[in-house]
Amino acid sequence: MIRQNSLYAATPQDDLRATRASRQTGRNAADGRHAAPGLGLRLLSCAILTWSCLCPAAHADPADDYWQKGEELYETHHLASNRFQEALEWYEKAVALRSNDYELLWELSKRYQIYGQTFGKDRKRERLAAWRKGLEYGRRAVKMNPAGKEGHFYYMANMGAIAQIRGTLISSWKFRKIKQAMDKTLALDPDFPPALLARAEYLMEMPGIFGGDKQEAMKICRRVIELDPDHLPTYVCVARLLAYEGRYEEAIANLNEVLLCKEPRQYANWVKIDRPRAEAVLNDIKQKKAGAR
Repeated sequence: MIRQNSLYAATPQDDLRATRASRQTGRNAADGRHAAPGLGLRLLSCAILTWSCLCPAAHADPADDYWQKGEELYETHHLASNRFQEALEWYEKAVALRSNDYELLWELSKRYQIYGQTFGKDRKRERLAAWRKGLEYGRRAVKMNPAGKEGHFYYMANMGAIAQIRGTLISSWKFRKIKQAMDKTLALDPDFPPALLARAEYLMEMPGIFGGDKQEAMKICRRVIELDPDHLPTYVCVARLLAYEGRYEEAIANLNEVLLCKEPRQYANWVKIDRPRAEAVLNDIKQKKAGAR
């Protein structure tokens, strides 16, 4: 998951200096200079000791271990309520050691965005706290790599989640900031499934006066499924769009893609987020069907 820190990796300049030193040692040995008994062996021993101290394999960056511990907890966070929080603490330790690592920054922004989704609607304070942290790490990721699609996306995702929960999604300032980050992400990669789904949800949720377009949202969802058939949240979005049109059976069929999924990409997230979300939409559809009779 984490790129190995190359701070102590040998460079071409290091190789050139070593070659020159080797040649000089050979000349010294040939004309008898510095040929004290055992000196060569001692020099070789010192060189080996120095290399062992500098070699990354001998002293692995603890950030790798910290991140891995976080991953082990994250991948099983459905088993205990405190595991996700503990995972985030390990991730934070890793990022503290590599504060300028773009990959770690956007990954942690993503983890906080997901963490906020694990709380129920009655846990507004916890959700906001998670997404604010995610927003900050997303901002740092964008600063480190303005050309990185992931940083822009998770910065936008956390900002959008905060705006939605606070009821400011359609305020002019938030609207502009969120749309800019979304547009930037898709400009960097027009086929990035999470960003495409975000655009579809945006078009589905927004009133027509603000650019909402459910038909276009459906087209984008179909494109996401074409790109990534295992992108479960997209099936929930499709189901909601179909339900708006009264196509309840088709909507339920799409929800079953989530509810009956045998091999979800991230099992813990499926248990805590994807499946409950699909179940909630299914219950709404059942109520609408009953009311339509």
